[in-house]
Amino acid sequence: MILRILSAALAVAFPCAWAQTFTHFEARHVHPISLTPDGKTLLAVNSPDASLSVFNCSNSLRQSPLLIGEIPVGLEPVSVRARTDSEAWVVNEVSDSISIVSLIDGSVIDTLQVPDEPADVHFAAGKAFVSCSANRMLRVFNATTRAPLGSISLEGVAPRAITSNADGSRIYVAFLLSGNRTTILPRTTAPAQPVPDNPNLPAAPTTALIVAANDPRIAHNVIDHDVAEINTSTLAVTRYFGDTGTHPFDLALRPGSDELWIANSESLNLIRYEPNLRGKFARHRLSKIQLNGDATPLIHDLNPGIDYGVKPNTAASSQALAQPTAIVFPASGQDAWIVAFNSDRVARVDVQSGAVSARIDLRSEGEGSALMRGPRGLALTPDGTRLFVLNKISNSITTIDTGTAAVLTEIPSGSNDPTPAAIRQGRGFLFDARLSGNGTVSCATCHLDADRDGLAWDQGDPGGEMVTMKGAFLSAHILTLEDRVMHPMKGPMVTQTLVGMGGNVTPLVTPPEAITAKFHWRGDKPSLQSFNSTYDKLMGGNEIPAADMDALSAYLMTLRHHPNPNRNPDRTLPTALGNGNPVKGRDMFNNHEKSHCAMCHALPAGTDQNIDRKLEVNGTQEMKNPPLRTIYQRANLYNPASGAASLSGFGLGSDGSGHEMPKVHFYHLDNLSKVQELRDVSAFLMCFDTGTAPAVGRSMTIDHARKGSAAVTAEMDLLEARAAPLILDCDVVLRGKIGGVSRSYRYVPASARYVSDRAGEAPLTRAALLALIQPGDSATLLGVLQGNGGRLGGDRDGNGVSDGNEAAPVLTISPAADGVILKWPGPSSGWYPQSSPSPAGPWGPMTAPSQFLLNEESSALPTSVEPRRFFRLHSTR
Repeated sequence: MILRILSAALAVAFPCAWAQTFTHFEARHVHPISLTPDGKTLLAVNSPDASLSVFNCSNSLRQSPLLIGEIPVGLEPVSVRARTDSEAWVVNEVSDSISIVSLIDGSVIDTLQVPDEPADVHFAAGKAFVSCSANRMLRVFNATTRAPLGSISLEGVAPRAITSNADGSRIYVAFLLSGNRTTILPRTTAPAQPVPDNPNLPAAPTTALIVAANDPRIAHNVIDHDVAEINTSTLAVTRYFGDTGTHPFDLALRPGSDELWIANSESLNLIRYEPNLRGKFARHRLSKIQLNGDATPLIHDLNPGIDYGVKPNTAASSQALAQPTAIVFPASGQDAWIVAFNSDRVARVDVQSGAVSARIDLRSEGEGSALMRGPRGLALTPDGTRLFVLNKISNSITTIDTGTAAVLTEIPSGSNDPTPAAIRQGRGFLFDARLSGNGTVSCATCHLDADRDGLAWDQGDPGGEMVTMKGAFLSAHILTLEDRVMHPMKGPMVTQTLVGMGGNVTPLVTPPEAITAKFHWRGDKPSLQSFNSTYDKLMGGNEIPAADMDALSAYLMTLRHHPNPNRNPDRTLPTALGNGNPVKGRDMFNNHEKSHCAMCHALPAGTDQNIDRKLEVNGTQEMKNPPLRTIYQRANLYNPASGAASLSGFGLGSDGSGHEMPKVHFYHLDNLSKVQELRDVSAFLMCFDTGTAPAVGRSMTIDHARKGSAAVTAEMDLLEARAAPLILDCDVVLRGKIGGVSRSYRYVPASARYVSDRAGEAPLTRAALLALIQPGDSATLLGVLQGNGGRLGGDRDGNGVSDGNEAAPVLTISPAADGVILKWPGPSSGWYPQSSPSPAGPWGPMTAPSQFLLNEESSALPTSVEPRRFFRLHSTR
């Protein structure tokens, strides 16, 4: 029987008291699921719950893995790798850390701090390599002692997925935002746009032009580093590979060969104008490189034969594979298995021809975008008979029989998912490529994980209509509303992030129509619902119902930026960053006579939401004053100087041409002239507050030996101070094994006490709490988003009952004709059956084959096989 866990069912199973204040980071999974070397234990990240789920899959007759453990880790776990059968390393993207997990003890025994936005970890040559995406580097550790061995700087944007060759002498790192050898020709050099198709339109504005990087008018060199090869002995980069794809999501070596396969998407942003882009602006491929021969990539299109001129193309949509984010090989190397994240499909690919030999739909008949799964990671058993798929959006695990290419079961990734049902359903409308005319593109084709793709696109429409919005001349303190008339041939625009929009507030209150939130670079969209036409005009599908757009909008407004790593842990500005002073830079930014910056880029978000006069910035089009929260992520990638090597083809300005900090654009009231003034303001912009405090995600594992250390004292001082009532930067929790038992504690600033996960226990001082940590114990101190302390520190499901007081479910044992039938809540309910030949033990997971109903699991055990057995339910925590 195939079990399908639906979002509606999950919403019933997990009532959420946190729904009204729920915000999150949209974890960017890389390798979110993994098997231990012996193939008996399956590990999966449960990102919304900040935990690692542990499944027993030792019985091949059981169609679904059995959840036997849930271990608290850092914030936003995105990858997990088993170092041994008893130890796993979990990569926490927001915590900037690696949780070292003992699978025997069921707890985090150490936490390694790493640079910003770690993405993946891989073991080779006795070392652990961690990709640090935002810092463009690898951090290296001794895999056994965990001693740091140094860092490897990389020339590429967003290094994430890692793999190695068979003997571990080389590792390979993929750069997610590697680009595609396109760049921007500034409007001062670009030719005029053609005459509009709509005869009622005036002449098009002067704009920049997207061109190939080898265009003779381009003087800089755009680097296309898709994959780096690194010698694991010398820790030196030996070479880079290019032309494999705009977005290399995952990579793997085919067993028995020297072939490196890269799962990727290729963006076609050289196509100009929205009508020409409609439904055909991306290709999804597998690229193959011969490592010991000609390294020119061989490209296999995952959707060959599609007629992109036909829309709607139902036949294509029913088979399309969009955004391949994972690839694995069986030991034979005869086939490759991939997931198509935006299509809700898994596919088997013949490695000789590159043809797709099987497609597996993860949705049931009639299910739409609101019930999207979002397959993101793969784990294949050593014998190649079972394929486990981690579904990011539904937070579930699908088990596939590789012999029949059929879905066996789908179960939750863990016993708790705090994501409100409405938010989960809204996510699907962003990611689902089935909403396009041919099934190959979605909003997330460009907005990867609701973020950026590092490119510019010209989505102008020569046949479109003029758009009029309201703005005011606020830079000159004039409050009178004025019409801002915008041409549909808008020219190239860099893809903006969809993260943090709920926090892009302005302190201004008048005039209301000018400072009301509006969207896109030009502010030509009055609401997120205004983007509904994109499903038709850009994606080639149909507009979606208004209620679905409302759900999408609600989801997008919950997305949070990561903390800015350049700020001090207490959220203050450093006095030095690079060659500038951010404190002095802030003062000049706010100095009305000196810079005038804050008039348009008002704090806290760096925007007043107004569309000011274009002449103020020497523009040819009206533009909204954009927020500045992500400057630190996008700076120093683009360099158009003659002969310069540029990691990206696009810069900081709306059309991708701005690059010099802090003067990304001209402003006639700017009085910054001294070199040090410019450096100081640039340093401040690199420290711009993202709306999420640096305390969020900070973590430290405390054991008996460390609990009295100065480092622990300093960290607890910091986090407790940032949780104070007048600050509210974060909540503070402590989670782990204390007294040999899984416990959670939440810090209450008003009383300076820690409240436990068991009602009736007296709140503890810090000293009393640390005194509970005995030899063999370990617990991790963690700063979490303000308002999430209750969920992560004692009431996971938000039902008002502390975790330690939750009633144990009932295990029912009833006689059958030739044995007994066991029934218990499931699957992945937080409790699992154990069996033993004696009440005194030893107890172990009962992994017999079972059957599923929606909220129940049952197993029939013949007494002829088990003449004497004792059973109980055990908590996964």
